[in-house]
Amino acid sequence: MKENRFFADAPAPDPPGAPQMPPTPESPSQAFPGAGAWQFEPPKPREPIPAAPLDGGLALALYLAAWFFLRFCWQGWLGLGMLLFTAAFAGAALVYRRWGGASVPRKSLPWLGVMLLSAASFPVLDNGLIAWLNLLFLAAVTVYWVAALEETRVEDRLGDCLAADLTNQLCIIPFQNFDCWGTVVKNTFAKTTLGKNLFIGGLSLLCFLPVLWFVCAQLASVAAGFGEVLWQLGDLVRIENLLSPITLLAIPTAFYLFGLLYGCRHKRHTSAFTPEKLAEAAKRRKLLPPAAAYTLLAVLCLIYTLFFVIGAAELITFTRRGALAPQDYSRFAREGFFELCRVSVVNLLVLLGTRLFLNDSSQRSSVPTRIFHSLLCCQTLLLIALALCKMGLYIRCCGVTWLRVSTTWFMALLAVVFGLLLLSQFREIPLTRWTAAAFCALFLVLCWMNVDALVVKNAIWRYESLGDASAISSFALRSHAVAGAPDLYALWQRESLREDSPVLPELQRLLTETGERTDSPEYSGSFSQWNLQRARAYRLTYEFLSAQKHEAARVSGTS
Repeated sequence: MKENRFFADAPAPDPPGAPQMPPTPESPSQAFPGAGAWQFEPPKPREPIPAAPLDGGLALALYLAAWFFLRFCWQGWLGLGMLLFTAAFAGAALVYRRWGGASVPRKSLPWLGVMLLSAASFPVLDNGLIAWLNLLFLAAVTVYWVAALEETRVEDRLGDCLAADLTNQLCIIPFQNFDCWGTVVKNTFAKTTLGKNLFIGGLSLLCFLPVLWFVCAQLASVAAGFGEVLWQLGDLVRIENLLSPITLLAIPTAFYLFGLLYGCRHKRHTSAFTPEKLAEAAKRRKLLPPAAAYTLLAVLCLIYTLFFVIGAAELITFTRRGALAPQDYSRFAREGFFELCRVSVVNLLVLLGTRLFLNDSSQRSSVPTRIFHSLLCCQTLLLIALALCKMGLYIRCCGVTWLRVSTTWFMALLAVVFGLLLLSQFREIPLTRWTAAAFCALFLVLCWMNVDALVVKNAIWRYESLGDASAISSFALRSHAVAGAPDLYALWQRESLREDSPVLPELQRLLTETGERTDSPEYSGSFSQWNLQRARAYRLTYEFLSAQKHEAARVSGTS
């Protein structure tokens, strides 16, 4: 009998008469060795997008708010429109939360106050470049207020996760929920009773438009102000405005604003940062060996000690020279100021870098770290004090300018930060919270300081008290003349009574240029660009130009 030969790994044949079982389907990984490594996981299901009538109403309201923001607030000069837009956005967010059945957290109210204080400066002060910096500050505070309102912060209150919260609120939540606007509007109004009623209401307005136009025309003939308002409203709804690029740009703006509020309210894509993820990331970035950090800190402290010794000797030599001219003080004050600012910023980066990247496993900083940090903080505070003394001497010799005020403010902010860093070496304090509070307070002080008017007042004081006629210069005061128009106008009235005033031509040039600027469309184009300082400058320069015309007519008549 011939022997049957089988491979060692081949299955034995079924005996005769055994029941036949259906073959088991093989998976791709079994049919093809190594195929499992190339398989992709199925995509995760998208989070649902609930659409209630409140969500649809918010979507339409935010589109109108975005359109008015781009139409009135973004073009030209910032003014009353920024305050109205901020108040409207805050009101919409509060109504959206309250009507959604949730209460307003008390921890969000301080940030709402900071928002309103920041926005209230736009219709009051002109501020120039500070107004645009204030716009960035207002945007950051607003998104953080939304996080506090909807309780989507990483921590329950402001802490070390501030950067993560701002990143989440500014970038992740709005763009992850960017497409929710269209879906919510579609699900709210398409094939629903609310959408049908809105469609009937709009169609009724179109049918009754002749009657409404006749009534408005009759009322406009009775009250001129009512007719002016109707004319402005009609100008807004013209085809050119409705189909303008602003209408298209309002769509992504509304998507962003709605994505922020809707995502925070429904907790969609709000967990990009968690305390566990941030703690794990903090462990991974602890890469700097203590020996390298201590070497850098020790060398820096030795360099600054040598600098203070040599600088003290130079200061003593400088004060013993006898009588010094004002230009000597000016040159001494000007030399090295910006270098001290840069060195202070470098020291701040070194301290923050060692705080973030130092490989220290202990819960609290080690003793050598605290010693080096304390010493570097003290030396940096001495550098800042030296820089502030130099700037104070420079301002006393050469007067106040916007750049000198802003750099002084920046050095004062650095002094507060280094003072808090020094305090944190001796006791546990909420460093991030106190630093953020100090920055907000100091920035609001800068916004409400009225720097432009301060520059003009100082120039007038230097002329009248020190006899420095060069302080009244149309080139130096041109960008500050709107805020300082009342003081310039009062000085012009006083100087016009003198027969040989050295600054009268410069004053006339300044007031003439200011009058032409405030009469331009970007200053007086619409109510949203209204500003108290601009309105006052327009009124005073109008009186000045009228007086100049009367004077020119009188001179030509007598001649």
